[in-house]
Amino acid sequence: MLDRPGKQNTVADFLSRIQNTNEDSLVEDKFPDEYLFAVTTKTPWYADIANYLVTGKLPPRLFPNERRRIIQESSSYSWISNELFKTGLDSVIRRYVREDEMPDILKACHDEPCGGHFADKRTTYKILSFGYYWPSLFKDAKQYVRRCDSCQRVGRPTLSNEMSL
Repeated sequence: MLDRPGKQNTVADFLSRIQNTNEDSLVEDKFPDEYLFAVTTKTPWYADIANYLVTGKLPPRLFPNERRRIIQESSSYSWISNELFKTGLDSVIRRYVREDEMPDILKACHDEPCGGHFADKRTTYKILSFGYYWPSLFKDAKQYVRRCDSCQRVGRPTLSNEMSL
């Protein structure tokens, strides 16, 4: 711990100058410039199916038609080592991906060496062939490719191309 003179230690200097009235007073707990940030966790879209597979129980909040749908859909799902898998119509078993994993998978299958900056459909095919799936995969891949700077520059005339015309 360093010893600092009062002029250099502004916090201690400030505290030493506070007037003590020896009266108990309420602490002002309303600060106009403060904001409360809520921390929320988003329930995975497949939570009801996973819970049904693990426990055999359905949430009581569901309507009868929602209960039937989960029971029917769960026949093609498997819960293995805390991961949800589904056997698709093509008989391929794919792992259903959590929302926090999606950006990394999109990046790996589009930007990285195994990706090659292909179009959205090819990127989606790569993700599916690696054994991953999520409901908005096709839409997310299209948006990802649309935001890729490298892909947007391909096919646009560069300054040197325009000069030669």
